[in-house]
Amino acid sequence: MIPLFDLQRAWRPGLLTLCAVITVTACRTASPRSGVAPNGAAVAAADSAGKPAPSEMPAIEPLATFDTAWAIIERTHWDTAYNGVNWTALRDSLRPRAAAARTQGELRRVLMQMVGSLNQSHFSIIPQEISDVATGGAQSSSAARDAQVGLTVRWIDDEVVVTAVDSGSAADRAGVRSGWILRAVEQDSIAYIVRGLPEDMDPRRVALTAFSLSENALRGAVGSTVNATFIDEAGAVQTRAMQREALRGQLVKFGNLPPQLSRLDWERREVEGKTIGVISFNIWMPVLVREFDLAMDSLRNSDGIIIDVRGNFGGVGGMSMGIAGHFVDTVIPVGLMKTRAQEIKFAINPRRVNTANQRVTPFAGPVAIVVDELSISTTEIFAGGMQSLSRARIIGSQTAGQALPAVAERLPNGDILYHAIANFLSPSGASIEGDGVFPDERITLSRDALRNGRDPALEAALTWAANAPPPGAVTGPRITP
Repeated sequence: MIPLFDLQRAWRPGLLTLCAVITVTACRTASPRSGVAPNGAAVAAADSAGKPAPSEMPAIEPLATFDTAWAIIERTHWDTAYNGVNWTALRDSLRPRAAAARTQGELRRVLMQMVGSLNQSHFSIIPQEISDVATGGAQSSSAARDAQVGLTVRWIDDEVVVTAVDSGSAADRAGVRSGWILRAVEQDSIAYIVRGLPEDMDPRRVALTAFSLSENALRGAVGSTVNATFIDEAGAVQTRAMQREALRGQLVKFGNLPPQLSRLDWERREVEGKTIGVISFNIWMPVLVREFDLAMDSLRNSDGIIIDVRGNFGGVGGMSMGIAGHFVDTVIPVGLMKTRAQEIKFAINPRRVNTANQRVTPFAGPVAIVVDELSISTTEIFAGGMQSLSRARIIGSQTAGQALPAVAERLPNGDILYHAIANFLSPSGASIEGDGVFPDERITLSRDALRNGRDPALEAALTWAANAPPPGAVTGPRITP
């Protein structure tokens, strides 16, 4: 995540952010394609009895806000053709609507239309009531929505399916199991809403929408109760009342962006007489750098390493260079960021010292990276770069294709304009935006596997890591220190 207190300070390597992190809770109050990141308006109305919802408050400096947002994109978008949009004509057509906006909600809809016209990821409007939570300002309802029930879902075969249940969590105690279908939360049918999306919508966006709706519906205040309806493995309807609990991990904030929960886990697996280290983490935040380093110290003598970044929505892009340095023993780009003014190589920094300040060499054994359609942004930069360098085998499903470097900037009305400032290319020159990263071994998730307690993608990665020959030398355009 990047604070944009000053645009010039933000234009340097390592500053990549992720729109999906912000829009993950957007789906109840805006179209999935709208480009806005609500999470607060409708909920705030319910939480603040007798007070108007934030979106119904009078519009604040509508023309100054519109002009500022338009000008920021006009001067920072890396493509002077604005992805085929006549940016001046768009301003002329939308500006009168902005001037006529009476409420914050009306103004936001105009801004949403403007940024949505680019049809690119990492462009959105974050309402002030959400961004204030991250910056210590006025509290919004999202401040009281930091608890969950301990289950993870994915969109599988047109259903929201439970893919994991945290041991000892509220969901676990309620008897919820992997492979169950999440049919409804309270009275809302999530699958019904998702099935109403346009038929030609990218399946990866559909999957993100389903995940977002489910996460938002299940989340709430610590100690509150949520009622969910499931279909179990036998096809029977199961209704469970679960008390929400504080989420596992460390809550961190970065600049103007909403707070994010970060966590990292690692373990050793014995496979066919080989020791395979498995590291999983959910977001690229600096607070996890030392945890990753400590995990690598413990797993350095493993026969192979698996990095599981399924559902990792991205974060600080510069971390991709340092993490890759654990596995590459030469200074070489993991990718290339292209702004309007310059090209910046994301150079891998080989890790030659451990956390005890002892001399080490980067891990030279086989590396597998497990991804899915919710692996986004910095995760795609890392996976795509390692794949392009032939340093890792990518296993799972095609990633989201949302990999644009972006920053967050405060607008006169208090909202945040989250906007991309560059394109990003893999070391081979391929654009990750749009297509994403294609796995070397495609593994799809099924209810049958989940019901049987299996994780096909992780199993495939473990088998490959235990049998893979030593990797060859990394090749590519070296960088002279």
